[in-house]
Amino acid sequence: MSTGIGEALQSARQEQGRDLQDAARVLRVRTDYLRALEEERFDTFGGDIYAKGFLRSYATELGLDPEPLLEIYRREVSESEVRPAELVSSGAATRPSPRGAPPAWVAWVVVVAIVLVGLGLLGVLGDRTPETASPDEEQDDTPPAGAEEEPDEDSEPEGEPDPEPEPEPDPEEPDEPEIEGVELMIAFEEASWMRVVVDGTPLIEETVDSGETRQFEGDSEIEIRFGNAGGVRVEYNGEDLGSPGARGQPVTVTFREDEVEGIDA
Repeated sequence: MSTGIGEALQSARQEQGRDLQDAARVLRVRTDYLRALEEERFDTFGGDIYAKGFLRSYATELGLDPEPLLEIYRREVSESEVRPAELVSSGAATRPSPRGAPPAWVAWVVVVAIVLVGLGLLGVLGDRTPETASPDEEQDDTPPAGAEEEPDEDSEPEGEPDPEPEPEPDPEEPDEPEIEGVELMIAFEEASWMRVVVDGTPLIEETVDSGETRQFEGDSEIEIRFGNAGGVRVEYNGEDLGSPGARGQPVTVTFREDEVEGIDA
């Protein structure tokens, strides 16, 4: 179900005659992230803090007030925790029984009593001596002991049971694509200054406000100097590393394809 967030972003961008590539270039983010916002695929970002950061940055770039959109996100996306299945099971478990209905054990007692009475009647009738059958009465067609029963012409010989079909193998889940190089998403819970060097080339040096998000990609190495390490969260190649240091602490972190240096243990 659409929340209207994506439609508002897309309409504002199209009214300005801009494409996704242009907006992504200005924000220094991947085009796929902006497309995910417009299509409301918020799970692309791996967490609320990153999704809200990108939403705030994109809305601000388009000249929109981000707060109403963030409020819709908190109400329609972040807080939708209860599943319909849980509601159904919970309601069924607490539904009261109809008023006046007898307990289940009463019905079982009645059934057992009826069965016992029936068995007693059968025993009484079986003890009586049968009267001599008159010639007009039908004779018993039961064959004598030891006689073989003639096969029924209409009956078909029992054949071997059909073999059970072999179970189909479970479909293999596709492997997740491996990330080449270094990919970072940084969410700012508090304002922080930072300097970014990608593959040995200085990229930016700026102070980022609280609630915003930045994304960087490098072939082999990204080095970032944080002025307030405790105020940011870092996602490195799809893994949430949390904050690289304490609040107010300046920290320099180097991210490579197979290792991270500089984050406090």
